[in-house]
Amino acid sequence: MKLWYFKNFARVGFEKAAIERLSSNEGWFKLTSWSINSFRLAAEGIITAHDVDYAVRLIYPDQFPSVPAWVEPQDPEVKWSSHQYGKGGPLCLELRPDNWTPEATGADMLRSAYNLLNVENPLGSADRGRVTSAHNVGDIQSYDWRENPVLVGSACLDRIRKGAAKNVRALRWMAEDDDIWPAIVFDDEDTARSWQPPSFDLGSLRFELPVFIAKSEPPNPAPSNRATFASTINIDPATLPDDGGLIFIVVGVKDTIPYHSPRSESVIARKWVILPDEAGVRSGRTNKGIDKKVAVVGLGSVGSKMAEMLLRSGVNTFLLVDGDVFLPANLERHSLDWRDVGFRKVNAVKRRLLHIKPGASIKVAPFNLNWQRSAKTHANLVDKLMGCNLIVDATGDVPSALQLGAIAAENDKPFVSVEVFEGGLGALIARSLPGVDPPYAAARVAYNAFCEKENITPPQSGSKNYEALTETGDPLVADDVAVTIAAAHAARVVLDILEDRIGLQDKAWMLFGFSKGWLFGGHGHVIVLDVGNADQVPKEIEDIEACEFIIELTKEALNEAAPSS
Repeated sequence: MKLWYFKNFARVGFEKAAIERLSSNEGWFKLTSWSINSFRLAAEGIITAHDVDYAVRLIYPDQFPSVPAWVEPQDPEVKWSSHQYGKGGPLCLELRPDNWTPEATGADMLRSAYNLLNVENPLGSADRGRVTSAHNVGDIQSYDWRENPVLVGSACLDRIRKGAAKNVRALRWMAEDDDIWPAIVFDDEDTARSWQPPSFDLGSLRFELPVFIAKSEPPNPAPSNRATFASTINIDPATLPDDGGLIFIVVGVKDTIPYHSPRSESVIARKWVILPDEAGVRSGRTNKGIDKKVAVVGLGSVGSKMAEMLLRSGVNTFLLVDGDVFLPANLERHSLDWRDVGFRKVNAVKRRLLHIKPGASIKVAPFNLNWQRSAKTHANLVDKLMGCNLIVDATGDVPSALQLGAIAAENDKPFVSVEVFEGGLGALIARSLPGVDPPYAAARVAYNAFCEKENITPPQSGSKNYEALTETGDPLVADDVAVTIAAAHAARVVLDILEDRIGLQDKAWMLFGFSKGWLFGGHGHVIVLDVGNADQVPKEIEDIEACEFIIELTKEALNEAAPSS
C-alpha cells in the first residue's frame, strides 16, 4: 500500500485544516474524530440538514489526491439517497472519478454531501427535493445490466425493417461472459462482405439460430410460450422447429424488437446493439520478468498485442484494464478474432492469453479510468493498478496517459506509454523510470517544447470515442503493421525494465518513424528526445505538524487493533 498520508504531510496538514475550519465556521457540520480506517485516513462527523443529524464518514483513499475521497454513512445498513451506491455505500456527489481534480479537498466532498442531503431531505419531515443525475450511461456501461444483447449492423437492421433482407439468421455464442449470452443477426448481404460473420463452430461454442421476422406490433406483455408468441405476431406455429433455439424479430411501426426463444416454453425480449457499418475503414490503405506483474491499460490493437508479446516473452502475471467491447470492425488490427465478438475486450484477451499459457495469472478490470462511477470503486481499481510492478498505458489517449503517469510517479512505479500516430506515420514510446526519468507529465512538457522549437505540432493519434457501440469520432487510420511495430517497441522497453537491462544509452522518450512525413525521413527514422532526468523534479516541503498528527492517529489505530490481554 502507498499510505499517502505518510508520504505527503503537506497535503495532510492542508486537508486537516480545511476540515477543521469547515467544522468551526459552518453550522451544518461538526467534526467528531479523525482515525485510520482500514489503513485509510478518515474523518467522522455529523451533517445536519433540516434539523436531522446524519452521521457521515469521509474516507481518503490510498491514492489520494490523485483519486477522489468519498462520503459514506457511518451505519453500514443505511440507504439515504438514490444517489448512493447501495446500503452503507458512498454517496454519488458532484465531484466524481470522471471530473475529479487533485486541487479539490475532502471539505469539498462534505459540502457536496450536505447539498445532496439538504435538497433531498431523506429523513426530514419537510418537502423532499430531487437532485438531477449527472450520469451519462453509455451502451457499453449498461451492456451487462440484465439486458442480453443482440448485435446487428445498422444497414442490416434497415433492410430488415424495409423487408429487403434475404436469408436472415443469427449466431449465438454459448460461452458465458458476466451473465451475457451475445448473438449477432445478419443476412446474405452481410455474408457477401470480406468481414462476414463466421459459420457454425462447435469447437468455439458458436451455433447458428433460425430467425423469424414478423410485421406486427411487439406484444405487451409477451407470451412466454413459443407457439403462443408466434400466433400473437401472426406466424404459423407449425412453421417453427420442434426443438432448439431461435430468434424472433418483430417489426412494429415505431419499434423493432428482437426476442430469443431458447426453448419452446421460453421467449425473452432482448436488447439491440446497433453496429455502425464501418468495416474496412480502420486500416487506411528473461527470466527476471516472470515473477513480476504488469498492468496493461487499454486492450485495443496495441495493448492486446503487447499483452500477448509479453506473455510469450515470459511475463506470467497481468492486470488487464479496459471497459470496451470487441466488435467486428476491431478485427482488422486486434489480436482477437470472430470468437470474441460481442464480449468485453479484457475478458476475451484473458481467454486468448490463457489459451497460450494456461498457467498464467490474469486479473481483469472491465472499466475505463474516465468513467462515471463510485469514487470507492475508482480508488480500488487504482489501488489494484499500483499493486503491479509496471504500468503500461496503451490507451492512445493523452489525458489517460497523464493520469496514469502521475499516479505511477507518486507510487514509484515504472511507467511506459505508447501512442500510434494517425495514418501509421510513426509512434511515440515514452518511459518513466523512478529515480532515473522525470514523471510523464514533466517529460510531456519537454516534448511539447521540442515541437515548438522545431515549429511543428505533435502528430495526432486520431479522434477516438471509446464508447465504441455509439462511436462518433473517426477511427484511427493505421494498419496492423504500424500498430504491431509500435507494440513490439513498447514491449521491448517493458521487458528491459522488468529485467533490469536499462542502460545509460537507452533514452526515455523515442519517436519511431514508419513512413516519410512530419520530422521522419522514412521508415526506421528514430528521433531521441532529451526530456531531462529525475533530479530536475522539485521536492515538496514537508509539514512536521501533519506528520505528528498522522503518527498519533496510527498509534490509536494500532492500539485499537491490538488484542486485549
